[in-house]
Amino acid sequence: MHLKCIRCTFAQSFTSQMTLTMFDTVLSLPLFQGLGPDDLTRILESTRLRFETLMPETQFVQQDDMCNDVIFILSGTVRCTTTAADRLWYVEEVLPVPALLGLEVLYGSTRAYPYAAYADTTVRLMRVDKRTMAALTSYFEVFRINVLNTLSALVARQRQLQWMPAPQTLEGRIVHFMRTHVQRPAGSKSFHISLPELGAYLGEDSRYVSKALHRLEKKGLLQMTRRKIHVPAFENIIKETL
Repeated sequence: MHLKCIRCTFAQSFTSQMTLTMFDTVLSLPLFQGLGPDDLTRILESTRLRFETLMPETQFVQQDDMCNDVIFILSGTVRCTTTAADRLWYVEEVLPVPALLGLEVLYGSTRAYPYAAYADTTVRLMRVDKRTMAALTSYFEVFRINVLNTLSALVARQRQLQWMPAPQTLEGRIVHFMRTHVQRPAGSKSFHISLPELGAYLGEDSRYVSKALHRLEKKGLLQMTRRKIHVPAFENIIKETL
């Protein structure tokens, strides 16, 4: 594994085409939307942002490590893995780009990353440390509103999930279990869990769990291998069962 880390300020190398592309990319990020080019230029001239280029298979977030900055994925493919507290099973999911990691645990009493993150392809990212985040939210109202909107959306989705009607079928219960253990209810997911472990979570005999999973597999909604359930498009399995 090789990590090529590029530390720079946009304003110092803004004349290159790569910088111009990255400038436009940063303006399209969720927390920066609504800011103009002049605003971003001021930010880049007065703060030092850290840019990194990661080679494939590089791990750049370790689960349970302290979160000290927010990570913006600018390009590439990122895979996140979340491991259960008992370390017996874990979930892998591919995140869309642009992606945002760490905002939900940057502040508060629990400041550990709840997942690990890997570069599946060459990935470009930007790190903004906690001190810089505080400065940006203080000086730019649009940035502050974007942060609040993002955090509010996370809370609202979690609350909505808690109060969903109970599924009436075993297939629905399986998908509900999956949905409560992913970061976003869409995209590619892989659940590395055995049938007895999944059955224990559901309070169901593993034989019946296996039959329900095979029914979903016949519909083309997932693929099963030993200790792995792969869902290529999670949004499709939700539509079918919940």
